[in-house]
Amino acid sequence: MDKLFINGASLVTGDDARDARLGARFGRMDLASQLALLAVESLGVDFDAFARDRVAICLVSGTTSLSTDVAYWKDRDAVGGPSPTLFTYTLPSAPIGEIAIRHRLTGPNLCFVGTSADVLPEAAELLRRGEADGCVCVFVNVISPALASLISSPAIAKAGALFLQRVAKDSGALPSGAHELREFDRDMESLCANLRAQKLTK
Repeated sequence: MDKLFINGASLVTGDDARDARLGARFGRMDLASQLALLAVESLGVDFDAFARDRVAICLVSGTTSLSTDVAYWKDRDAVGGPSPTLFTYTLPSAPIGEIAIRHRLTGPNLCFVGTSADVLPEAAELLRRGEADGCVCVFVNVISPALASLISSPAIAKAGALFLQRVAKDSGALPSGAHELREFDRDMESLCANLRAQKLTK
């Protein structure tokens, strides 16, 4: 069986998104899409090295598009009605679309409601079945102040990403700096934090 390895990991917060500029579309996106896109951008993956239709995207969020849904609903009585631009981001899979557009990725994509522990097993299965050669894995959680007041939860804005690749078992050692995916590597948020810390200490 081929080995799976992680080549790059990132974590970003709402503060990072406020200072970022990633093209003309970025400012029009909702915060979840901005964070997801920024997390992928921070990976530094050279997508030119891959067939774009062989790169998958798997995204998970515990809150999906609820913060954007609340913002859209609150604007229903505004002059002119709610923003048609904002409506685009009331789909939980909107961040996947933005990642795919920016990097021209046309492989399979999956969107999950859950925790950061839910995405890696699914991404690994995509690669093991040969449906893709690499997978952009993303978790994003956004609870806006407006949503936080409705669900009695603290506000939060964070995302993380990693790039999972397959390497043939007969190709020898893993690429330099890569982390082989292990059975217990499930909590993507912790994994991203640990891999980033290891990279910073080298």
